[in-house]
Amino acid sequence: MPQRHAVVIEDDADIRRLLAIVLSGRRFTVHEASTGAEGQRLVDAVRPDLVTLDLNLPDVDGLDLCPRLRAHSDAHILTISARPPQLTADQCLAAGADQFLAKPFSPRALRAYLDDVLPSGGFRDAA
Repeated sequence: MPQRHAVVIEDDADIRRLLAIVLSGRRFTVHEASTGAEGQRLVDAVRPDLVTLDLNLPDVDGLDLCPRLRAHSDAHILTISARPPQLTADQCLAAGADQFLAKPFSPRALRAYLDDVLPSGGFRDAA
């Protein structure tokens, strides 16, 4: 079975660790970044199947980074933020994200979402 990769772009170490645990449990190899610049480099290098993107990063607004990631990647982009959900969800989708998840989020809900959208056998093949 081909290896699945995820890039977690999140400046909060505890949330980054939680995302890594959930994603590892869903058979992703997880690459972690605490800044947008580092995340962009990882996305370019790794060509992940999934990117989780925090909107409140220390070096860039995730809403500005999202279209740059989308321009170079066909990864599923899951944006995550504590910003007001409805307005932010619309902005994220317009910026090229596939989904928005409001903080705080339940690990169980995240696992269910991943199983629905990116089931173990349903990810893009490496080209």
